[in-house]
Amino acid sequence: MIFESNDIKYNAMKKLLFIVATLMVISSCASTNKTRSARIENRKEKKLAEQEVVKEAVESRRFIIKFDRLYFSSGGTVNLIPRNNYIIIDGEKTILSAAYVGRQFEMRPILGINLRARTQKYEMKNDTQKGMYEIKMEVKKGGDSFDVRLSISPDGTCNASVSSMKIDFVRYRGQVIPIENKTEDLPQESIMI
Repeated sequence: MIFESNDIKYNAMKKLLFIVATLMVISSCASTNKTRSARIENRKEKKLAEQEVVKEAVESRRFIIKFDRLYFSSGGTVNLIPRNNYIIIDGEKTILSAAYVGRQFEMRPILGINLRARTQKYEMKNDTQKGMYEIKMEVKKGGDSFDVRLSISPDGTCNASVSSMKIDFVRYRGQVIPIENKTEDLPQESIMI
């Protein structure tokens, strides 16, 4: 008889332990789902904020596109160093520095495009449903004129093409980086009249 009562107590303890363990697992899964959903919401908010920053930069014409890939016209790609291959658009000013591989229509070999110029024509179209921007611009300095086309996605990924009378059509892929406005406000007491 003693063995039977210990066996009943042992089974009751096993059931109680199983119930407590099950409740702990369920509560930990619930808290994990809550933290996971909070992380997903934070990522969505961060992504929307980044898209808004890209949108403002493109619409204000103050951004840099750092190229990371060059596409050959005959097929194939070359990975580029973004700090050496870029387009800077700051209002009417445009700086273009990019590697070039392709046909050329001049006697001297052309290995790169380096141009500091003013934007002559600038057309921007916005597809509000997709959040895409299509920009066509003509950059001119002296006798050199380049047609630049940009296709910018909401996340800042950009496809660019450059063509000129001296070079063949060339395509790049890169990332948009907004140019920050640096306005320094002086305290009122330090301003002298």
